[in-house]
Amino acid sequence: MSDVVRLALALGLLNSALTFQNRWPTAGVRWVPELSVELSALVFVLALIVAWRGAPGRALRGIILGGYLLLVLGRYVDVTVPALMGRSIHLYWDSQHLPGVTAMFLDRVAGWQLALGGLALLALLSVVVVALRWALATVMTALGRPGERRTLGALAAMLLVCYGAGRLDSQLPLAHRFALPVTAMLVEQGRLVLEATLWRRHDRLAGQPLLPTSDLSRLRRGDLFVIFFESYGALTFDDPRFSAPLAAEREALEQSLSAVGWRVASARVTSSTFGGGSWLAHSSLLAGLRIADQGDYQSLLTTDRPTLVSRFAAAGYRTVAIMPGLRYPWPEGQFYGFDLIYQADRLDYRGPAYGWWVIPDQYSLYRVHQREVALNERTPLLVFFPTIDSHAPFAPLPPYRPDWRDFDARSEAVVPSEDMALSERLDGQELAAAYIRSIRYNFAVLGGYLRQLAPANALVLTLGDHQPPAVVGGREISWQVPVHVFTRDPALIEAFTTAGFRPGLTPGPTALGGIEALGPLLLRALDGAPTAAGIRAQGS
Repeated sequence: MSDVVRLALALGLLNSALTFQNRWPTAGVRWVPELSVELSALVFVLALIVAWRGAPGRALRGIILGGYLLLVLGRYVDVTVPALMGRSIHLYWDSQHLPGVTAMFLDRVAGWQLALGGLALLALLSVVVVALRWALATVMTALGRPGERRTLGALAAMLLVCYGAGRLDSQLPLAHRFALPVTAMLVEQGRLVLEATLWRRHDRLAGQPLLPTSDLSRLRRGDLFVIFFESYGALTFDDPRFSAPLAAEREALEQSLSAVGWRVASARVTSSTFGGGSWLAHSSLLAGLRIADQGDYQSLLTTDRPTLVSRFAAAGYRTVAIMPGLRYPWPEGQFYGFDLIYQADRLDYRGPAYGWWVIPDQYSLYRVHQREVALNERTPLLVFFPTIDSHAPFAPLPPYRPDWRDFDARSEAVVPSEDMALSERLDGQELAAAYIRSIRYNFAVLGGYLRQLAPANALVLTLGDHQPPAVVGGREISWQVPVHVFTRDPALIEAFTTAGFRPGLTPGPTALGGIEALGPLLLRALDGAPTAAGIRAQGS
């Protein structure tokens, strides 16, 4: 192989390592014909160093290799996370969830699978390191020859000038030939760290309005169920790929509930998160504040602000949370003030493990119904239930049991309907199909509960916490989620339609506002004598 060909291959490899894009909807990458401004800068600086001080020593070569590897990893994160999740990474906050995610993997994935995955990752990193070391060494060898050094230095300088000219004048197409610099992402992450620590205003929430008080008399001592459907996004209405397969289930659900006296009205709101971070949406609703990042969330937990839970408790309600995915301490429960939290061990599930979170939603709802709702003499209830079976990767999915009493025998009687192996690889198309099945399961559980078990005077508020990850529905979509209210009371339906809800299961095309507006809207709608204008104001 000639020196020219070797040098061309080395430069091409180094350039591709900083310019690749995500191969959606996978975690893989694809080549794109763009240039790296970081590579141009590196070659230019190295040409100057070699001309001035000679070839870099071993230590400097190691630093250069390590820095380049950091840029490559940064590039992968920068193009992969938004493509899969639908949002940019926030290294400061996101990294704090690594211990929990790691614990989840250790708990639910077989040791041999972890070992095999670790070896595969190590092998890939080794290949990358070896390839980058060879490419950098090849470039430095070429820079050691005066003629090639002058050529490479001049070429690098010209590319830097072109990039700078394109940035200064948007009419010039020059900058569009370059990939977005990875260093810009690293600088942005540094800014976010400072914003989350030194520059953060910890009193930002202090001046926000409190949840309104309410006597809840229009609920007439009926129960309130707040059910968050995991990953239930507005794309199930807006995207034909998802709306069409679910149309029959929605129509059947609405008709079957109407036949037994249930009425429904729907709307859409804008979630405070996308693709994950469900607790941000939960806290936004319960506190009546827009909680959009982990900093706001942690700040909220240090306050004594009233929540939907405390407002219902003050009105004489018993408040319970169904948290089947909860296996570790949950300080948030103390902040919200639930009377009882049904975490995984309190649900006494002994059946097969379905996915990361093990326990079927239908089982969890039925157990709490038996222990709380079905009692002959009791106080009214606020039941808060974030479901888990529609959590990514949306498989394996438990079977819906038409006869809920099947759970009375033994939880072991639940028979898997499909392969439960978590090692099964799901690409974007498979995830989309699994997502649709999981939403169907949610509809089946909700419909079955309302028809067979739910108290006749209950009000059921069902909504999504966020859109599914971008690997399912795409990145360039809204943050909107559907909201449905179910009741047998025509007056309550009218209160919500006055606030902007539409009769039926299909919401209007425009969001009522942020998810944080739902708590005030609900309390106002249930107050003794709310005015139409007052309800509408809370929904705006």
